[in-house]
Amino acid sequence: MGKELKSAGSCIYCNQLFSQKEMARHLASHLTEKQKACKEKASLNYCHIEVESDEMFLHLLVKGDAQMRAIDQFLKDIWLDCCGHLSAFGHKNFKIKMKDLVEEVMEPRIKIYHDYDFGSTTTVFLKGHKHYLLNEKKEVILLSRNEPFKINCSLCKKKPAIYLCTECFNENEDDYTYYCEKCAAIHEDDCDAFSDYSKMPVVNSPRMGVCGYEGGHIDQDRDRIH
Repeated sequence: MGKELKSAGSCIYCNQLFSQKEMARHLASHLTEKQKACKEKASLNYCHIEVESDEMFLHLLVKGDAQMRAIDQFLKDIWLDCCGHLSAFGHKNFKIKMKDLVEEVMEPRIKIYHDYDFGSTTTVFLKGHKHYLLNEKKEVILLSRNEPFKINCSLCKKKPAIYLCTECFNENEDDYTYYCEKCAAIHEDDCDAFSDYSKMPVVNSPRMGVCGYEGGHIDQDRDRIH
């Protein structure tokens, strides 16, 4: 899927669209200006964190004294949770606990990973950017997310796909098999598993097509792929 798709997202502050590579630098300019304008002594430490899985990405602003479990829960709510599986953060050199403070783990330039579900595991990667003194109220703020990719139906090649068949993917791992509403009915006649258990929604998540995942609970306008 990733070879044909270009990843871009909109900025929460100016609504302009930027590529995955450009977004971190662009957001840094806004956050720097917000910090300069923040004159109150009650300002709090916030960490800019980038999360990615191939072409899919999130940029988060997370309160420094929040626990890592706050990020874990946000990732589950927007990208991962299907059946209440266990999850964990990791680093090649040290252990990360859910109760660890975000500002102590997510230092600038650090790279860690997050695993969800230790059976059919989905792994995403987190990168720490700069910390900022800001007057914000929320514990976790979504700064940007990749826009839904345009994936056409594998059969008619024209209409947007809204379903995928996990059974056919498991038989041929070169790609998922995607279908629009009309072609999904055609595929159902050829694939007994499709109506039984393998018909899954196309969603804007690295968990797409895995286990029972059907979409997130945050930012639902950008959750479905059009």
